Amino acid sequence: MKKSLFSLALCVAAAWLYFTPYLAVNRLQAAAERGDAQALNEMVDFPALRASIRTEVQSATARGIQKDGGVFAAIGAAAAGFVVGPVVDAAVTPQGIGLLMKGQSPGDDVKDSDDGEDWRDDVKISRRWEASDRFVVQYSDRKSGDERMSLVMRRDGLEWRLSGIRFPAGKE
Repeated sequence: MKKSLFSLALCVAAAWLYFTPYLAVNRLQAAAERGDAQALNEMVDFPALRASIRTEVQSATARGIQKDGGVFAAIGAAAAGFVVGPVVDAAVTPQGIGLLMKGQSPGDDVKDSDDGEDWRDDVKISRRWEASDRFVVQYSDRKSGDERMSLVMRRDGLEWRLSGIRFPAGKE
């Protein structure tokens, strides 16, 4: 009896651990749609997310320089380095998180949801574990299958927090 009770408890704990990032993503999406800044502050690691976005933008800039080359490209990249920080800080807000949770970048044309169409019609969302402390939510274009971006959730104790973003290598 004790063995079966222990086995049951172990199975329940394993299932709970497996599904916690899925539940966290759902809570994060709901908080973003409500614009609940307090809930987002608890579920988003803003310093880590800002650093991740800066890195992604700098990588895209570096890829552009390698592709275009030239002195003017290098000067443009240096100037972009000064601009990236303030722009990222301005974009990583509760409203910006709301756009990210819809698979949109803050600079994208925002589709008006009052037209009767659901933004989910255009976006395919897939979720997967990458490691025991990392869970990824990938947004892809439903028609073309092209990846738009991936949001990275990291375990913080027993909770999960949005801590990073990845753009596809070809997107600039």
